[in-house]
Amino acid sequence: MTATIKVLKKVTLSLSAVSTGSAPGEDNETAAPVIFEFIYGLASDGLCPFESALHEKRAGESLSLKVSTTEAHDFFGHLFSPIRQALGLQIMPQTIALEVEVTAVIDAENREVVQSMAKASSGCGGSCDCGC
Repeated sequence: MTATIKVLKKVTLSLSAVSTGSAPGEDNETAAPVIFEFIYGLASDGLCPFESALHEKRAGESLSLKVSTTEAHDFFGHLFSPIRQALGLQIMPQTIALEVEVTAVIDAENREVVQSMAKASSGCGGSCDCGC
């Protein structure tokens, strides 16, 4: 039986940003997927809505998300800056449309948990958009 996403699991996602056509009738384009890994449930203020949407999912499951730029920071929580960096979003679109596929869910090693906690607590907390 495959593992489900739970607290302190190492989650690997395939993220594909979908850009919508600017004129009516234009097709949407999906960017090449990028791999994003994180330890689930490490934020000091609890699960963000993005993590909640992933809860109990298994490898092979997917979901589609559309989040406005004004809601993105709250929706992705502590993962906002790392996801933004992984997707290469220097300029934020009005809406972030993502295809998210869970590619792996495994037990995180203690060292990975400690490293992720240290990374989450360092820097400015992401409020300045510096990517730290």
